[in-house]
Amino acid sequence: MKRALVVLATLFASCAWAQEQAVKVFTVKPANMERIQHTVKMVVGDQNVTFDTASATIVVRASPTLMEAVGQVVKELDATLPSTKNIELTFYILQATREPAPDAAPLPAELQPAIDQLKSVFAYQGFRLLDTALIRSRSGEMAQASGQVQMGDSTTGYHLNLRALVSSETHPATIRIDNSNFQQWTKGTTVGFSANVDLKEGQRAVIGKTSMEGSKSAFILVASGRIVE
Repeated sequence: MKRALVVLATLFASCAWAQEQAVKVFTVKPANMERIQHTVKMVVGDQNVTFDTASATIVVRASPTLMEAVGQVVKELDATLPSTKNIELTFYILQATREPAPDAAPLPAELQPAIDQLKSVFAYQGFRLLDTALIRSRSGEMAQASGQVQMGDSTTGYHLNLRALVSSETHPATIRIDNSNFQQWTKGTTVGFSANVDLKEGQRAVIGKTSMEGSKSAFILVASGRIVE
């Protein structure tokens, strides 16, 4: 690995990137995506690297000479997997209404900062905790959760799938919720949203919301996460 990086540095210093550029697509292990793209960007520049997390592919534009060395670095970095972390995510599914909800049960104290944020951004004043979903997975793997909740005289179903990765091991660590897709359905009508979110360990953040056309309420998804040994 050190030898390949030395070659890259030498080529960069000798203006090898000034040659006519080529484009190459690298398919890597999902758990290695972040460190590989970070290393390649340092060499060829951010503007010459694009990536797709869903397919675990990295597209690189560089001179043929430099591309050969980039390919060697990608191969060596992708040969081994980093130590895989276990991630535990808690999703709070809230119903938000335009009017206050005096009959609603008290919300957990840890949700109050997120509720204050919602009140400042949206016109919702009432909040009920409908359900809590706990997802535990290994970094880089897909995970999902499903359930049903009662809203008035209607039963509403929901489904959530996502990939969670430990994208930074600083303290507190950063957990990336990637390619998340949330769907809610009631009486044959389905709505949903997709989102990518960076979540600090221990932080509770709003992921997204859904609402039926003409409805005076919305589903709001709040998440928190931690790394589990």
